[in-house]
Amino acid sequence: MTGPGRGLIRPLRNLSLRARITIGSTAIAAVVIVLLVLVMRFQVVSVVASATRTLLDADADPYVATLEVDSNPDLSPPGNLQLVAVVSPSGKIALSTMPTKVERALGSLTSTKAGTSVINVSGSQYRVVVEHPVNQAGRWTVVAARNSQAEAIVVDDLTSTLSLTGLAILVAFGVASWALATAALRPVNRMRREAERLSVAPERAELPVGPAEDELASLATTLNAFLARTRQATERERQMVSDASHELRTPLAILTTQLDLASLDGDDAAALAAHIERAKLSVARLSRLANDLLALSRIEESERREQDGAEQQPTGWSDLGDEVMSAVDRVRLIASAKDITVDFDLEAPAAGPGSGSDTDEPRYRLDTGGMAQLVTNIAGNAVSALPRGGGVFVSWRSAGGEGILQITDDGPGVPESFIPVAFDRFTRPDEARKSRPNPDPATGAIPLPGGSGLGLAIVRAVAERAGGTASLRNVRSGGLEVTIRIPEVR
Repeated sequence: MTGPGRGLIRPLRNLSLRARITIGSTAIAAVVIVLLVLVMRFQVVSVVASATRTLLDADADPYVATLEVDSNPDLSPPGNLQLVAVVSPSGKIALSTMPTKVERALGSLTSTKAGTSVINVSGSQYRVVVEHPVNQAGRWTVVAARNSQAEAIVVDDLTSTLSLTGLAILVAFGVASWALATAALRPVNRMRREAERLSVAPERAELPVGPAEDELASLATTLNAFLARTRQATERERQMVSDASHELRTPLAILTTQLDLASLDGDDAAALAAHIERAKLSVARLSRLANDLLALSRIEESERREQDGAEQQPTGWSDLGDEVMSAVDRVRLIASAKDITVDFDLEAPAAGPGSGSDTDEPRYRLDTGGMAQLVTNIAGNAVSALPRGGGVFVSWRSAGGEGILQITDDGPGVPESFIPVAFDRFTRPDEARKSRPNPDPATGAIPLPGGSGLGLAIVRAVAERAGGTASLRNVRSGGLEVTIRIPEVR
């Protein structure tokens, strides 16, 4: 249902913001000016009426004073065109300068109470003061009158003057509102033009932020931050698509070649089986790459939601410790094929005086799924790199206001040149860039596919999402140590 108010508002929505500001402010000013004119008119009417009553009292007072002391007064007519009448106790008009039509109404005034009143005589309005002095001769009546037309003329002239002045002020106010709205919206127009230019401008272009610390500057700052986040997300997505395309090209080409060779060796069962096994490795590598890309995309999406205000519930130390044990059990299934030992140690945080283990334990912005990704990716990479009979050690402890996850293996480590870029996407040591057979054929295990180069990138993304850091180093005694530090939630 559309009401009359909405019908009036709808056309305003089609106007520019500057026009709406001008119309709105001018309308408010018009209401204020009208109210001021009405108030001033009322005040003027009151003042003029009071002044007229004072003059009428002054006209009547000399006659009242004379009649109060003289029973047979000699009354002289007033001057200055004053309208005064004196009626004797017998009802005879002793003195009158009143118009004839007013004299006819004197008889009714002799019986009215003393005071001021307004009478209408033959279409004319008079303000009169009636007094009843008493002497030995009886009760007299003194009437002083003035035509109210003069009052109306004064009030109307003043009202007209105020109205014209108010109209001029309103026009000036409307022009000033238009100019001020134009000046106030000038930064918005600059921002709009800059936003239009952003579609063809360099990627680092930003909206202009004015020198004033006002709402527009805050808006420009907020939009620039939004553009920066959007630009970073776009750059990450573009880089991921480019890297993924590059990484997918090689295994797809290899898989195509393997299938072509398999079709050529269709009559040789042994060769066909070998080609199929190698094709399975290529498919496994493609599958792992797709899964890692999906996991990394979900982490980044969670980061964007948190930046937009979504809250993540913190997880207690013990819940994360339980997930560490579960993840270690899953890694052991993979490690058993190579007789690799996977051990863990959980060092519970020291409880404060009077604290309970469930309510006062440290909490972290890391969920159990994130902890599973950390342990599975790091320990899984270690298992893939270790020879038969190696070992992996996982520890989870709390120290110095941080939760520390540390995974150490006794393998060959990584080249020192790889450490600075280890957590970048699609980076791997040279020997890991190809699908490699099991380092120890005596185990009889199925050859392992090459890594996607995203495992450590996922580790860093999970750690940074929780506000922490990820680092790795070669251990002097041999092996690699990866350390994740997650700050406690205060």
